[in-house]
Amino acid sequence: MANSTGSPGLQGLQQTVFPENTEPPTPATIRSKQPEEKGQNKRRDKRTDSGAPKRSKKNDTRRKDGSLDDCAEANNKRSPLSAPPRISLRDLMEAETKLVFGDEQDITHKSLACTATQLMCQAAEIGGPPSGPNLSFLPQIDKWLDVALQDANSYYQLKNYATAASRFTAALELCSKGAVFEKHLNADYEEICKVASFIESRIVACYLRMKLPNPALLHSYRSIQLNPIRFRNHLRQAMVYRLLGNPCEAARGAMIADYIYWLSGGNNRHISKLIKLYWQGLLEEALIAEENFSVMFTPWFGKPSSNTIEKAEEAFRKLHPAFTDYIFTDPCGGHLLPQTTDWSQPSSTQSYFLTLGFRRSENGDFLNKLLHRSCPAFTGQRSPLTSPSFRDLEKMYEMQGKKILPVLDFIRCTKLSVGFSTGSGLIERLQYASVLGQLNRFREHTHVLQYTLAELAVTPYLQDIGPSDAELLLALMADTMDTLEGKRSDQERVWNAMQKVEAVKDMLYQLEETYLKKKELRATRQQKAKERKAVKKTSPSRSPAATPQGEPNAVARPSAQSSNKKKLGYLSDQIE
Repeated sequence: MANSTGSPGLQGLQQTVFPENTEPPTPATIRSKQPEEKGQNKRRDKRTDSGAPKRSKKNDTRRKDGSLDDCAEANNKRSPLSAPPRISLRDLMEAETKLVFGDEQDITHKSLACTATQLMCQAAEIGGPPSGPNLSFLPQIDKWLDVALQDANSYYQLKNYATAASRFTAALELCSKGAVFEKHLNADYEEICKVASFIESRIVACYLRMKLPNPALLHSYRSIQLNPIRFRNHLRQAMVYRLLGNPCEAARGAMIADYIYWLSGGNNRHISKLIKLYWQGLLEEALIAEENFSVMFTPWFGKPSSNTIEKAEEAFRKLHPAFTDYIFTDPCGGHLLPQTTDWSQPSSTQSYFLTLGFRRSENGDFLNKLLHRSCPAFTGQRSPLTSPSFRDLEKMYEMQGKKILPVLDFIRCTKLSVGFSTGSGLIERLQYASVLGQLNRFREHTHVLQYTLAELAVTPYLQDIGPSDAELLLALMADTMDTLEGKRSDQERVWNAMQKVEAVKDMLYQLEETYLKKKELRATRQQKAKERKAVKKTSPSRSPAATPQGEPNAVARPSAQSSNKKKLGYLSDQIE
């Protein structure tokens, strides 16, 4: 991965923010992947800083502790920023270990009182700023649950992670049977969710210690569903995605963790810097992994104008000539990068708009339609208002899973508030889940629904939601839960209704387009007919010797008379 200056890594801001009527803005973060870099993806696990001067450990620590603050300070002063150093694989792994397993000192309780204290600490961690609700107290937990947790923690401390995972699972089963607090009749639903989320997160930690991301994935979803404002839940999910080879979702998880840490009142600057370092390293991995398109971020506050988008796309064509078959710019803007993000000072946080360029137009031509319609829809079904055939379902599965969703995931990995409607990736995943269910891919179907439910749970904390959006959010969550529990027909879901509405709109648009084309064709024919009539009227009159039009035999008649005369003359000569 190389930027426009030829140096590796993510590039910082090159210029300050430009007004709309000045010169075109300078691209900020650029990946220029030329065709000869095709084999680079195979070498990403062997990344080193061999191309840069070797630094001592002291310098490395200084870079990790100060580079992000330097970038933020320079951004606040609106001065050019230099390119931040490339995050090495070793630094990425060290940051991941500290963030994901940094709270293990809290699980060494030895008694019932210690267990209650630990859960109270977990509540205090997610309690938010002092002005928020008081969540620093939890009731005394059930004695059998406490024994199960102590047993599981003892195996975890002995690094017997497989047994610890099974014992934590047994503790989770006790919770499902109601054994959570001693006074369970007075227990609050949110308090029960905190305890269950804590146990789910410990199961995730056990599987991550064993490098088993597949069984950890569902538990990471559930830990976020039950407690979306605990930042370590998002960090563990980011690690799971990284191990599964999905750096886009991993980068988004790190971004959300950074924001949730600030939102919940976290004030440890070292942890915040470490999360940003981890976020930046995952974003680099996401940029390296993409081969079908190239990326350019342009600094801009608010929504970019059409003139600004045109200038940015013209700059993109010059920087990335191999990825100009189809160019798309996100019209909403609002993209964020770790080195210029300061949640405590929103006015100084630099935002960007994103430009994507594709090698082949068929890989990105769906974006314009998808993000400019009120209801997203997928093509591939011959008769959208009838039940699709198995062949149509396979086509939709291929197109959605391998073409549409990966691009939307990349767009979302630098955008905090994406909503849950058009082009957000949530409705698209739910429609994709419907296809998986009809294809009897039940395992994938469950994973997609659990993922979407976790995203819906954290959405209210990432953006402001109006009354209509809140109603849609609740309907989506209810339908997703019903689908997971096997209730009702799959034809009654909100996302399927939205897809039908969009299919009707597409049909109306096509009818309107066909009618307008025929109308234009009729008008053209009428105009040509009028022109022909006008030409006939204005043409010069014919000469007297000219043959009248419409009398085809008038030409043959004189020739016949002359021939008869010749015959009579010949006969008279013979008689004489």
